[in-house]
Amino acid sequence: MTGQAFAIYFKFMTKRFLIFLAFQTFIGAFSFANHTIYLHAHRGEPHIAPQNTVESIKLAYDLGSRMIETDVWLTKDGTMAIVHGRNELKELWGIDKNPSELTLAEIKGSKLAKPDKFDKKYSGCKIPTLEDLFAVIPKDKWAEIEIKGYGKEFACKLDSARQRAGLDADKLIITSFDASAIKDFKSQYPQYETLYIIGINKRGEISPEEIISRAKDAGASQVAIGGYRNIDRNFVSKIQNAGLKVGVWQVENLEDLAIAIELGADRICSNYANNLRKSYRALKKSNME
Repeated sequence: MTGQAFAIYFKFMTKRFLIFLAFQTFIGAFSFANHTIYLHAHRGEPHIAPQNTVESIKLAYDLGSRMIETDVWLTKDGTMAIVHGRNELKELWGIDKNPSELTLAEIKGSKLAKPDKFDKKYSGCKIPTLEDLFAVIPKDKWAEIEIKGYGKEFACKLDSARQRAGLDADKLIITSFDASAIKDFKSQYPQYETLYIIGINKRGEISPEEIISRAKDAGASQVAIGGYRNIDRNFVSKIQNAGLKVGVWQVENLEDLAIAIELGADRICSNYANNLRKSYRALKKSNME
């Protein structure tokens, strides 16, 4: 990036962010004084490779992500499929149905609906199964499994697949917007860490006390908040003081990162994890007067 480009970019950065950066170091996460924010890759690197594919997820790991987030459905024939929802299934794979209605044959035979949208090396991508995902998780890294289509066999199938892959349970975090799904999973397999997800569309929509209550009732040790511009540091601190870690999503650029720092977030999730890391490193190498 040229000096002129940096000058333009800096105009969008907050003063507080630059103050933080002035005396911090990058160590695989974002470290600020005594606080470290961990960066997770949302569905891999979806602006480079098709989201939620093995190729996108492996790429995120290879580019430096310590953890990826992905989505899992239990389908009607008992397959654990990696797909976000009906829109993704239709737009990315040309399959117009609810993911719960998928069959293993459809998953194995899936093809990109618009292969020209990506580099030709990704033309052979398919919808992954949970086993496919587990096969590419490095032993020293982690995965966040968001429950999308839950069922009575979901927890058992996930744990069995994890054991077959030789992964430790502490390498996975089980997450969901559905507190009841988390609670049921945790009741069966308490060794897994769990996380409650919530989106906040406007200020005052929900109190931190209500989030704490929902998370603790479900047995979760973390929460992840979307719409984080609608909360403040006091909101986050109340949740953390109750013993819960707090993440925010999606953090797409340095301006978003500045807000996450202000909030005191423990973790962030991004669709542009590698770009965010590169921008952070480039900014740290620069001086501004």
